[in-house]
Amino acid sequence: MEYQNFDCQIDDGCARIRMIGPGSPRLEDLGDEFLDLGLRLQEDRGVRCLLLTDGDHAFEFHHELADLSRAQSSADGIGRLDAGTEMSRKIVTLMAELPKPIIAATRGDIRNFGLGFFMAADIRLATSSATFTAPDLSAGLLPGWGLSYTLPRLIGPGRTLEFLTARRTLQAQEAFRIGLLDRLIEEEQWEEEIDTLVQRLRLIPQPAFHLLKLGVQQSVNLDYTTMLSLEWESQQQCWQSLETSEGLLAWQEGRDPVLGVDTSGDQDD
Repeated sequence: MEYQNFDCQIDDGCARIRMIGPGSPRLEDLGDEFLDLGLRLQEDRGVRCLLLTDGDHAFEFHHELADLSRAQSSADGIGRLDAGTEMSRKIVTLMAELPKPIIAATRGDIRNFGLGFFMAADIRLATSSATFTAPDLSAGLLPGWGLSYTLPRLIGPGRTLEFLTARRTLQAQEAFRIGLLDRLIEEEQWEEEIDTLVQRLRLIPQPAFHLLKLGVQQSVNLDYTTMLSLEWESQQQCWQSLETSEGLLAWQEGRDPVLGVDTSGDQDD
C-alpha cells in the first residue's frame, strides 16, 4: 500500500501505520488516503489490529484557515467548511465502527486537528516526551472531530472546556493523570510494551473484541440492567462464531489460536 501521507506495513497480524512526509499535512490531502487505507484494512482478514504512530512528523494536520477566511463571505464558504467537517466525521466514524482494535501511540506533539485523530483511537499510549495541544478557537470555529463528545466522557465537562479554550499545552504526565492517555510508557520500554500489547490483541477473536467495543461505546447511555442483557446477547454471538470456537479449542490444547484465515461460510465480520 503506497500513500503520500502514510506508510503501512503489515507484520504478524498488525498494520503498523506511521505518518510520513514533510510538515503538517492538510486535512483534505490526508483524509481520503486514510479512509481508503482504513477500508482496505477492515476487509483484510489477516489484519488483527492497527497501530498508528508518529513517524516523520507528529499527529498534526489542519484546515487552511487562510482559505476559509477568504471564503467566509462568498457563496460557497459554508460548503468549503462543510467539506472539511464531513471528512473528519468520516474518519472518526470509520475508527469508531472498525471491528479491530486501533492503538494510537506517540512520542511527539499532538496538535490542532491531530488531537481529534489521536483521541478517536481505542487505546492511546505515549511516552513522557509527548505533548497535547487543542485546536485554536480564536478563529471562531469549533474543534470538531467529536471532541465535544469524547473529551467530557474522559476528563469531565469542566476540564474539557478549560483544555479546549485555554489552548495550553499538556505534558504527557498531566494528560495521563486526567484521562487523555490510557498508558504512559517509559522511553526505554516503548517498543517492548507496544509489541507485547499488539501480540495480545492479535490473539483475541475478532467477534469478542468488536462486540466488547460496541458495548463500551453504548455503556454511557444504557442502564445496568440493559447492559447485562446486551452482554448476554453479545456472548451468544461470540459463542456461535468460528473464531471463538478456535479460541476455545486453542485454550484447551494449550496453544495460540490461529485466527484471521479466510474460511468458507464464516460470517464473523
